[in-house]
Amino acid sequence: MKPLLICAALLTATWLAGCETSMTPGSATEAARCEIWGKSLPTRSRADTGQTKAEIQRGYAAFDLACPGFGYLVPG
Repeated sequence: MKPLLICAALLTATWLAGCETSMTPGSATEAARCEIWGKSLPTRSRADTGQTKAEIQRGYAAFDLACPGFGYLVPG
């Protein structure tokens, strides 16, 4: 996994978390952002290194925190 992608995901999570106070819960904008982000989450591979697996897991965790209720988008 590219470090830049991880960085972008974490920055997005931080940005979305900061929006919590400015958006009403469950707004259409929030839902759209979570849908787009969730659909772009990386999938796991047998070729992943330990570092890559950890980075992917951190990205999933950030998504879960920023987008409660959208866990179904996290690749299984």
